Amino acid sequence: MNIEEAPAKVRKRVSRWHLPIWWANGLAVAALLLSYLSALVDPAVFWPLALFGIAYPYILLANLLCILWWLIFRRKRMLPSLLAILLGWGHVGDFFQLKGTGAAPADVRTPFTLMSWNVRLFDLYNWTHNQQTRDEMMELILVEDPDILCMQEFLNVGPGNPLMVKDSLLSSYRFTACADAYTVHARGDHYIGIAIFSTKPIVAQGTIHFPDELNNLCLWADIAMGADTIRVYTAHLASLRFGDQDYRFIKDLEQGGGRDSLTTAGSRILGRMQNGFVRRSSEVSALVAHMRTSPWPVVYCGDLNDTPMSYSYHLLRKEGLEDAFTESGQGIGNTYIGDVPSFRIDHILHGPRFVAWGFRTLPDELSDHRAIITSLGLKAD
Repeated sequence: MNIEEAPAKVRKRVSRWHLPIWWANGLAVAALLLSYLSALVDPAVFWPLALFGIAYPYILLANLLCILWWLIFRRKRMLPSLLAILLGWGHVGDFFQLKGTGAAPADVRTPFTLMSWNVRLFDLYNWTHNQQTRDEMMELILVEDPDILCMQEFLNVGPGNPLMVKDSLLSSYRFTACADAYTVHARGDHYIGIAIFSTKPIVAQGTIHFPDELNNLCLWADIAMGADTIRVYTAHLASLRFGDQDYRFIKDLEQGGGRDSLTTAGSRILGRMQNGFVRRSSEVSALVAHMRTSPWPVVYCGDLNDTPMSYSYHLLRKEGLEDAFTESGQGIGNTYIGDVPSFRIDHILHGPRFVAWGFRTLPDELSDHRAIITSLGLKAD
């Protein structure tokens, strides 16, 4: 009896309808892998990788959409995006946290709360509302009542000025000590810089100046916490220095128009971004070198001007610092609320001798940055 051979199974090819999605999926996977490299390669060596790092949340979303598409139509084809996401799974938690930790650990000593905020000069240049904004910001500080308050773009003014902050915090709040440093002296009695306020004694302080950046610096303070001493660093690192023309172009681009040519404006903006990436990597390198000399457990907080998928952030984490957001935060935690897309560029990081709980990104929009606050304590020996 003759046995008929079964017809060979024909492998299905991607239809023309799916082909553009397949190619787009390949680009999304490549972009995701490049974003991982952005955290490892110094922008001074090859800065374009940093662009992929900034775009990481959007690139991740594109890959998730590809997975959803192929899950409906061709399940096997979702593997490239799925494998790429799993390869960098550790980065997801730097951007998204489902459940925070609000309870203090049992084995912790000298607990304290720390709040960090880029206050944007207390809205100095919004002449019609600056007094109102300043009062609302002071009220928020009073309500949160942190033990340590770090402020970037801090404004100190002379006696009798209604925008006075420093004297008010030291006379009407729990704060008893202040470390501050200024890079700009403007309009008579206006000083712009950075400050650390503490309810505990500040026993030493100093600054780290960056030779390539006159308007930004890092301030540190050694604070006596009972029988322990800790060192708190706060910094405002190099910004992108976008001007009004740049913000206007970005806004016009979002609205589908624009008077500035894409080539001219794009080249100008990319140049500013390159400059910012390179300067921040140099500044964080100086900060890390100083941290290594600290005799005390360290905490870093401030406006890093870089996202968790950046070389600067990676340098700090590589030094052994933990992120209070990933340890105990919840949600997305984006802090910047200015005219460019929102990212988490303000951070509270701490050394391995600390533990953090109750991290929060405050919802109040009184500056172009949201304030962040967390509880910290030293691990019991």
